[in-house]
Amino acid sequence: MKKSLAILTGFLMILMLAACNETAKPVNESADGSDKEEAKTEESSELTLEEVLTKSTEASEELKSFSVNMDMSQEMSSDAEGENMNIDSVIDMDVTTDPMAFYQKMTMSMEGTEESYDIESYFTEEGMFLYDAAGGQWMKFPKEMSDELLQMSSQQTNPGEELKKLQQFVDDFTFEQDVKSYILKLKADGEKFNDFVKETAAETLPPELAANGEVLDNMKINGVEYEIVIDKETFYPSVLNMIMEMEITAEGQTIAMKQKMNGQYANYNKVEAITVPQEVLDTAVETEM
Repeated sequence: MKKSLAILTGFLMILMLAACNETAKPVNESADGSDKEEAKTEESSELTLEEVLTKSTEASEELKSFSVNMDMSQEMSSDAEGENMNIDSVIDMDVTTDPMAFYQKMTMSMEGTEESYDIESYFTEEGMFLYDAAGGQWMKFPKEMSDELLQMSSQQTNPGEELKKLQQFVDDFTFEQDVKSYILKLKADGEKFNDFVKETAAETLPPELAANGEVLDNMKINGVEYEIVIDKETFYPSVLNMIMEMEITAEGQTIAMKQKMNGQYANYNKVEAITVPQEVLDTAVETEM
């Protein structure tokens, strides 16, 4: 069960949106929630959604680095045991694409407890390292695992291919704009997205999990909502919000899960090279999954 939830958390973050032929409708409120005067004619862009996504894809292909601040909540319930579990996470991450690497800090808390868990990690060509706060020890994961994750992450840093795949949902988009941003929204029922999500999962999973058809067959998407905000000047995404409701059946139990994610992106092409500190390299204990 934990594997299935980890899979979902990982690959859902890479989904983006695709094309249509209408220009963006002006809105009176900016994407950051502050009130704005209605966009004047000379301030409104006449680009279509297809043109915006093409420019955004091209910009993303040249992307070297960025930072992400993300708030995520997961509500899970089991039909068999009647148990509920709510997890809230705050994630700060710096990412470079060439070479692929990231540094992440995450604070995770569970509803009903006073405890929170701080997780710090490095992921570079030198390996994957995670700090075990409870044990006060850095851990290094097996090379086979870090190599697989490195390959997966390298494939996921180019959003161009994902944009092309999502063109099949063009009729489901709304396309708006304020003075500074294009605002893309999508709300679709789960049935329409099931095959797409499973195909995306199969492409991003390690081979041994991708070959296990049961993992994907037992996953059902009940509903998906996206909001992506793209900067008019740079065509980089500045905001990615997502709500997804799904069910996973494993070991005779059905787990219902609702995931909300609010992401803010910044520091495009300004993140310095990410390296694992020498102290971490010297003290990390190798661990098995």
